Amino acid sequence: MRRSLLTITPLAVVLLLAGCAGSPAPSPSAIATSAAPSPTSSPTSTAAVDPNAPAGQCADSVLQVTVSGADAGAGSISSNVVFTNTGRESCVLRGAPGVSVVGDGDGTQLGAAAVQQEDAAPADVTLPAGGSASATLTSVNIGSDGGPLDDCEAVTGDGYRVYPPHSFTAVFVASSAVPACSNTAVAWMTIGPVRAD
Repeated sequence: MRRSLLTITPLAVVLLLAGCAGSPAPSPSAIATSAAPSPTSSPTSTAAVDPNAPAGQCADSVLQVTVSGADAGAGSISSNVVFTNTGRESCVLRGAPGVSVVGDGDGTQLGAAAVQQEDAAPADVTLPAGGSASATLTSVNIGSDGGPLDDCEAVTGDGYRVYPPHSFTAVFVASSAVPACSNTAVAWMTIGPVRAD
């Protein structure tokens, strides 16, 4: 019995190594591309849980994320990042989401992420089934030459990467011709906390 185990074990190791060699790890760009669902897709669930999340935190799997209402005025553009509860039970969101502009057709982040503007004590927002909450995204109205910002190289994105509050899973929201500053040192977007719609 002992001898047969010693004979089988090296063979198993060889087969295991051969199997691993045939499945190379995906490149970062492949991961970003495959992780970019359509604008109406829900993000996938994640096992990681933020210990600061509110009780009853909305699961990633029930949230539909959209970006709408680009209103320009006084040198800035305001949009709403909307979270809709597609589940059958109410759930809770609290605080500001994470938002960045992405491009190149592969989820590459363009410039700095939006600066989160949190309230000192952000309120829990309950989303009933079918209900929604939104956060205001404000960005500088960037000209083709980067103005009015200094050191801004103007580029164009193809959508947004959005992390719901207290979530570690991002959602891609397609949006054509999104202006962005490619210089990561330039802060040109802010995002507020979610509020009930």
